[in-house]
Amino acid sequence: MSPKNLSYFIDLKNFPINEPKSSKYQKIIKEAQEALEFDGCYVLPSIVNKEAINDMREESTKIESLAHYTSNKVNVYFSKDDPTYPEDHPRRFFMERSNGFVSGDKFPENSLIKELYYSEELKNFIADCLSIPIYHYADPLASLTMNVNKPGDRFSWHYDTNEFTVTMLVQDCDEGGVFQYVPNIRNKEDECYDEVLKLLKGDMSRVKEIKLNEGDLQLFKGRYALHRATRAEGNTTRNLVVFTYTEKENVIGSSYRSEELYGKTLDVHKEKRVRSDSLTD
Repeated sequence: MSPKNLSYFIDLKNFPINEPKSSKYQKIIKEAQEALEFDGCYVLPSIVNKEAINDMREESTKIESLAHYTSNKVNVYFSKDDPTYPEDHPRRFFMERSNGFVSGDKFPENSLIKELYYSEELKNFIADCLSIPIYHYADPLASLTMNVNKPGDRFSWHYDTNEFTVTMLVQDCDEGGVFQYVPNIRNKEDECYDEVLKLLKGDMSRVKEIKLNEGDLQLFKGRYALHRATRAEGNTTRNLVVFTYTEKENVIGSSYRSEELYGKTLDVHKEKRVRSDSLTD
């Protein structure tokens, strides 16, 4: 399969991401920057063309069976239980998680999803939205992934290892699958355990919700915001593609997190990791 033009993937009439000097481009960038500064989230509705999303939906159904599937209990940091902390502590609060991940090494060579992720024009546009230079995530498993939620699955509260994530819904479930998040619940200097514990005990006062549609792109600062997707319901699997970018080059996820999400680690996960902060994953 020969590479596709950007116009195949993106509705360039409404989202001219290849024309950074145009007034429409600059308007989108301004909206994105204001939204991301306010609560770390911005959605570009129906930016992906219907033909492309239909083809990528078909691709997703062919590879969803390759997902590493887990059903267990995890804390928001994807870390092991640590008895040195009190029992009533976020690090010791474990929740149900059931879902699968197709890791980056399992996408086919001719993947349309992979082609869109590695588009320099898309990356540059996202960088402008974020107001900083960004890099494709260097982790070969976690750079490009697909979150597979079968009916009945849910992905519990968690943080992202990386600063910024772009998600694209390629197949929605019949009901549920609502994205919920708490913006800026922690920062680079402080885990803010008291606020985290309030949420884990049921305080939803700071929670925001978004119902994504197929073909939407969501820009999200998941490093400092706890987030989850509500339980998928009905008869259709929810397939959410995750494009991951970082502020620094050569960032790699933790071996424990990689084993938990993708069922394996690579040699690169055993090397000294480049990190952008000292927070717990």
